[in-house]
Amino acid sequence: MFALPERLTRALGKASSAELEELAGRWMTRLRSEDGDDMTDDDLLAVLQGVARLAASATNTGGGLYSWSF
Repeated sequence: MFALPERLTRALGKASSAELEELAGRWMTRLRSEDGDDMTDDDLLAVLQGVARLAASATNTGGGLYSWSF
């Protein structure tokens, strides 16, 4: 498990829809150029939108944003 930096959490929580779309586009371009990944743009945008909602909630409640994998 790791905690996302507070600065990143705040930035994601405050990001506009246009900013998230732009970030998803850059992310997709990088994935395709480096890994040849077939993930669609919609998948990445949905992920960013979900994380942004969690980040906004964490920021509003004074909490943090954490990630872990199984």
